[in-house]
Amino acid sequence: MPDRVYGAKGVPDNLHAGRTGLAVAGRVIAGDLPEIYLHPGQQHVAASPTLIKMNLGSCAGIFLFDRLLCIGGGTHFMLPHHGSGHPSSRYGDIAIANLLEKFRTLGSSRENLQAKVFGGGSMLSALRHMSGNQVGHIGERNVEIAKEVLAAASIPIVARDVLGSRGRMVAMVSSTGEVTLEFISQADGH
Repeated sequence: MPDRVYGAKGVPDNLHAGRTGLAVAGRVIAGDLPEIYLHPGQQHVAASPTLIKMNLGSCAGIFLFDRLLCIGGGTHFMLPHHGSGHPSSRYGDIAIANLLEKFRTLGSSRENLQAKVFGGGSMLSALRHMSGNQVGHIGERNVEIAKEVLAAASIPIVARDVLGSRGRMVAMVSSTGEVTLEFISQADGH
């Protein structure tokens, strides 16, 4: 069962389900905004209004929003730790640190940041029931590293939709922090 938390009181907090995230409850939230699509290993912080989008399966995606400066950004990563290899933003520990540094260079302070975490699905049914710290749980480990790094940085997670067995398309309007979510059906239609 997916882990869904939508704000401190259990109600949606700028998280809306809808087609590609352009219209929510009859109002347009993205209009004519430029769009940035983040592939695994990429991140972006937008100082001007932008729609930042990701498609996530077992990867994790994090959006950060600075409520004082009204700037937002995101990162999309594939694996939790870089280990002893070359540091790359394809790894959550590196990706989140790089994203925080980009916010800092734009004058953002961590106490003004809020996080929204998505993804970490178990996309291959054959791997879902593997025990222990196996490949089948990579999505779960991606979500855990996101929670650990954000907690260490004292950045609250104000919305999340993680785990489960379906992919997600997520988008955030960088200037408002509004997020849209759409589930991607599996090949068997579920």
